[in-house]
Amino acid sequence: MKIIYDAASDMGCVRSNNEDMILIDRSFLRDESASGEVLVDGNSRFCAIVADGMGGNNGGEFASDIACQEFDSWINDIPSKLTHGEIRAKVNEFVLNTHTLINCKGDEMEEFSGMGTTLVGIFFYEGSSYWVNIGDSRIYIYRDGILRQISRDHSMRNLMNNPELPANLIYNSLGSGTGTDSFADCDNIPLFENDCILICSDGLSDMVDDEKLALLLKQYAPASAYVSSAKAAGGEDNISVITLSIYK
Repeated sequence: MKIIYDAASDMGCVRSNNEDMILIDRSFLRDESASGEVLVDGNSRFCAIVADGMGGNNGGEFASDIACQEFDSWINDIPSKLTHGEIRAKVNEFVLNTHTLINCKGDEMEEFSGMGTTLVGIFFYEGSSYWVNIGDSRIYIYRDGILRQISRDHSMRNLMNNPELPANLIYNSLGSGTGTDSFADCDNIPLFENDCILICSDGLSDMVDDEKLALLLKQYAPASAYVSSAKAAGGEDNISVITLSIYK
């Protein structure tokens, strides 16, 4: 399988710093972009991750950085020949360990207290592909002209089915200083020729509707076009985008 990827992370039009972080092909991006292609076979490990940090005094930047660094180590260090069930168990271990690490770092440094981050993305492990989600960042698939959100937003608005609740009020994240456990939605996702994957922070999905996202995916638009669309709509938050085009 060949994957052509394009990624960009931008501060947006309102925020004074960028708390998002992208992990793509073992590279970490903030306020920059990258593109390339990778061949994935039965021995390959590859991931594309977006983390949207939160917390004052640059705590969100620190939290999203930790999450991406830890995921990069995790995907490259887990044993070979794991079953689907064992992979999901390893994901749960990653979540517990990273959630604890971020909270401990926040406890050690008062200025970072309460910092946390979302994490969403896709990873390839020895011939199989999986998606993972913690929080309200999103992963979509565009297949046969139809856009579908794969992830489920861990937001109070979604949980309570109440559109009047603030969109950014989430009940699940890595860190955030909460005493509750964090969890991940994770599952295997078969991919086919001409599938397109979109991974993004809510700085894109809150600013650009699904119809526009589908059009951009149909056009194989670069990540910068998604960023530009979000900024044209107000750019109220940091914007991070990864697109993956799948070729067999």
